Amino acid sequence: MNNHFSRLKKLSGPVTFFLTVACLVYSGESARANGSAPNPYMVAQTGASPSVTVENLTGFQGIIIALNVTPDGKYLAVATADNQITLIDVANQEVVYSQRSPVNNFADLAVSADGQWLAIAADNNVDIRRVEDGMRVKSLAGHTEKVSGVAFSPDGETVVSVSGGDRTIRIWERESGNLVQTLADNLGPTTSVVFSPNGDQFITGAIGQDRTIKFWDANTFQLLGTSPKQPGFINGLAVTPDGRKLVGAVRNFVKAWDLADAKELFTVKGPSLEINTIAVSPNNRWVATANKEGTIMIFDLVNGKQVNTLRGHQGWVLSLVFSPDGNTLYSGAEDKIVKIWDLSAIAR
Repeated sequence: MNNHFSRLKKLSGPVTFFLTVACLVYSGESARANGSAPNPYMVAQTGASPSVTVENLTGFQGIIIALNVTPDGKYLAVATADNQITLIDVANQEVVYSQRSPVNNFADLAVSADGQWLAIAADNNVDIRRVEDGMRVKSLAGHTEKVSGVAFSPDGETVVSVSGGDRTIRIWERESGNLVQTLADNLGPTTSVVFSPNGDQFITGAIGQDRTIKFWDANTFQLLGTSPKQPGFINGLAVTPDGRKLVGAVRNFVKAWDLADAKELFTVKGPSLEINTIAVSPNNRWVATANKEGTIMIFDLVNGKQVNTLRGHQGWVLSLVFSPDGNTLYSGAEDKIVKIWDLSAIAR
């Protein structure tokens, strides 16, 4: 891949989309672009950590709200605040399509495990779209306030959505679009939802005065348990792919629990400001955290120690996702840039 290049992709309709990719190498205390003076958008403090290469995808017209990758790693889905869903071919860094769709603030963009379906929080609805062409095939309507989070079950047959506004959890049949169940008893403003890898349960997190994590049976929809009240808003939840640990962003702390018995494993202070979202690596080794300071902090999931801090975004970092092989981390922020971090050097 060339260090600097740009591509122009003419889309259907009036939109013209540019992707520019700038390759920088992190080594030691600072970042330099091809040995030149420091790039004003990329100033890193990486200490003695191994080199990390980062590329920029630019040309987006809205803040990067959510990111996800297909299970085969071929495509990156990007949801932006100008109400666009864009699919990017990762290998060629070309736009496959860009479809207009409502995109809620701090919303999730979920991809089914078979790589065929996207689910996006779209105003009060959940839109189900085909990955291959972005066509909307279902709009799941029922929430009375904006949808905050959405997740597919591992088999892709069930969608769970949460709304911090209407304080409900709704379970949907993906193929028919039918509402299966609404959970609304004694719920706080719930904004996060994630499934366990075996599909036996889904887990939700709340903000506001509630600030609890709830564990639900994915078959009966019965409440299995509720955590103690947390010291801050639960801004993100993730389960390790091996199903052993639940990881949460609680205010500016990273917390991990044993999923089998809900025993807390560690609490680590992260940035000074709140963490917006988290992502767990496919090898169960790391959790990456995105925060309001514009940095990405990576922690070891075994001992809770900080592994690295990635700097370069301007404004809040709002979205993170690892590639399936764990060597790449994608991040999106208020600066309307998607950064592609090559972590292979520190993954060794």
